[in-house]
Amino acid sequence: MTILAWRRMQKAGQNAPSPDSLALNSLKQQLLKLGSMVEESAVLARSVLAIADMEAAPQIRSSDDKIDILYHQLENNCTQLLTDKNLSQQQVREVLSYIHCVRDLERIGDYCKELAELGERLLPSQPLPQRDAILIMLDRCRSLLALALDCVSEDDGSAGAKLQNFDDLVDTDYEQLLEKMMDPIPTSAQAYEASLLLVLVLRCIERMADHAVNVSQRVARVSK
Repeated sequence: MTILAWRRMQKAGQNAPSPDSLALNSLKQQLLKLGSMVEESAVLARSVLAIADMEAAPQIRSSDDKIDILYHQLENNCTQLLTDKNLSQQQVREVLSYIHCVRDLERIGDYCKELAELGERLLPSQPLPQRDAILIMLDRCRSLLALALDCVSEDDGSAGAKLQNFDDLVDTDYEQLLEKMMDPIPTSAQAYEASLLLVLVLRCIERMADHAVNVSQRVARVSK
C-alpha cells in the first residue's frame, strides 16, 4: 500500500459518520416516514368532509393502526438511544426533540381519524354548511404539516415565522366559522346536531395545526 493510499483511507475513516450519527439519521428517516403517513391520513380526511367519500374513512382507521405501531417503535428507538453514554449533549437534545415530534405527529393522526368519524356522522347533512371555508382551513393545516416536515428534513428552524402566519390564519378561520355556525342558532334537532359536530371538526383542525407548529418549534430549538 502506498503512502498516498494509506492517507486516503485515514481521511475516509475520519469523515465516516459515527454509529450514533447513523442511528440518529435512521431515526429521522423513520420520523419523516411517520409524517408522510399522517399527511396521507389528512388527505383522506379531507375527502370524507369534501365529497362524503366513505371509502376513505376505513382507510384512515387502517392507516391509524400502522401509525400507532410506528409511533411505539420510534419511542422505543429514542429510549434506547438515550441510554447511549457516547451521545453528545447536542445529540441528546436532538433525540428528545424527536420524541416530542413523534408524539405530535401521532396526535395529528388521531385527529385525522376523528375527522373521518365525524364526517361519517355528518353524512346526512351533506353538502356541509360552510364546507368550502372548512376545507380551506384544513388545507392551511395541511400546509403547516408539510412545512413542519420540511423543517425536520432540512434541520431548518428558520421557517417559524411562515408557520406562525399559517397558524394565525387557521386560528382566524376557527373563530370566524364558529360565529357563522351559531348565528343564528339552528332550530331543528338535525341542524343543531350537525352544527355541534362541525364545531368538533373545527376543533380537530385547529389542534392539528397547533401540533404541526409544535414540530417546527422543537426543530428550531435544537438547530439553534
